[in-house]
Amino acid sequence: MRCGGSTDVKPANDEVKEICGKIREAAETHSAKKFECFEAVEFCSQLVAGTNYFVKVKVDGGDGHIHVRVFKSLPHAGAELSVHSIQHDKTRACPLEYF
Repeated sequence: MRCGGSTDVKPANDEVKEICGKIREAAETHSAKKFECFEAVEFCSQLVAGTNYFVKVKVDGGDGHIHVRVFKSLPHAGAELSVHSIQHDKTRACPLEYF
């Protein structure tokens, strides 16, 4: 990983799946809608003063996906999770990139 750059995109691991479980409600509030499902598919991350996670999330029974940017603060700051931004109207084929 480049200093300040993001990692390569890889399949969602247990940590990212857990993060998505914790931020689903915040993502639904941010989007002003309830999702049929909320399954992490793949992700990349960026180390800053904490970690930015860029996650592709399946949100319906078809090919509906969103890209969610989640910030996780450092442990001394409580390792809190917050939804920074969401890109809507994505599909499985849409590349996951920094946003």
